[in-house]
Amino acid sequence: MNANLKIRSLSLACLFLICVSPFAIAREWVDRTGAYKVEAELVTVRDGKAYLEKPDGQIRKVPLKLLSNKDLAFISSMPRYEAQVKPFLPSTLKPTTSRSPTAKMAIIQVDSPNASGSIRQFRSGSWGYKGLEFSNDGAYLFTLGNDNITVMDINASRQTAYKIGSGSRSTLAFSPDGKRLFAGAREGIALTWKHDGKGKLEAENEFTIHKGEVKAIAVSPDNQHAMTIHYPNAAYLWDVESGEVLAGFDDFHFTSGGDIRFSRHGGQAMITDGRIGAVIDVASQKIIQHMELSRGSGQFAKITADGSSIATGRTYDIHSFHTGSESKPTVMEGNESIWSAEFSPNGKRLISGGRENVKLWNVETGMPVKKFQMGDGGYVHHVAFSPDGIHFAAIGAPIGQLVEVFRLSEEESGR
Repeated sequence: MNANLKIRSLSLACLFLICVSPFAIAREWVDRTGAYKVEAELVTVRDGKAYLEKPDGQIRKVPLKLLSNKDLAFISSMPRYEAQVKPFLPSTLKPTTSRSPTAKMAIIQVDSPNASGSIRQFRSGSWGYKGLEFSNDGAYLFTLGNDNITVMDINASRQTAYKIGSGSRSTLAFSPDGKRLFAGAREGIALTWKHDGKGKLEAENEFTIHKGEVKAIAVSPDNQHAMTIHYPNAAYLWDVESGEVLAGFDDFHFTSGGDIRFSRHGGQAMITDGRIGAVIDVASQKIIQHMELSRGSGQFAKITADGSSIATGRTYDIHSFHTGSESKPTVMEGNESIWSAEFSPNGKRLISGGRENVKLWNVETGMPVKKFQMGDGGYVHHVAFSPDGIHFAAIGAPIGQLVEVFRLSEEESGR
């Protein structure tokens, strides 16, 4: 495996960004002459070209100047691409409205829909909470204790604990279809539960993937495969049903943590340990590209849902690297140690856990948006964003007895 990393260091955008875009929708594209038509999804826009992915997975780079006005208006309706498309769009043509397919989100009841701040608190009377994950519809929160997994019904302000045996666990992840919940343990064990979509869990499997502590888990879009990263230096691809390990990669440094994202169709996976960002081709089970980020791993490393940015903790600051360019990272400057972070689903915001507070950042500018005070003292080691980007949750320290849910206003969330 070590030889796989001895390749040219290139921009990740050349590969990963044209394969990952959870907000894309399939539509018919037409050139200016009307002679050429193709059913495809818009993946990204870069350097005057639209990257379109056909149903068979092939990518077509189409110059913006060759697209029809209707297609240009469609792309222009997306704020992130508007500036690039504007020079090609007639001033008399108004952009059409773009709607991205999203899962049906639960409505969290609050007194004021546009309120900002703490809306729920869940306390543990025994051992502290570790790990934090929202259900795919945002209605439930899941967290781990020393001998249990706790399900929190956000609307009902009710929590249910499931006994799972003793052990140190701190990592949670849902499968894309929401039917399985995964947890990682210190001994390199991965546990899975069936989830009925209504907060009820049924124990399913327990697999020993590797002897090192599981630091992060991700599941492929088809719900068939999972990847785990393990302390101190390993990442593994394995089968969800059988637990069979299909491939291993052992040239990372997951001393403080890391993150994994599968591409939209599962053909590639991006992994970071804070030092590098690497792209793995799932079919060949090889690292095919990597990007140097930093000399040190930092306190945490996180990847946006679309793979466009990687954020790493640097004691008091957060460095956000743009994988689509060679530009310097955006630096979010803080004044205290930062121990956890998570990107919003659209990648426009980032939350970070400090001492007795969670801070919301504007990813593009690197500027803080708002600080939210926690109900407990100590450093915040676990944070999570809701799939709708409206809510986030954090675990209060020092012994993790408080899970607090916060709501963002529309302006704060960057929607």
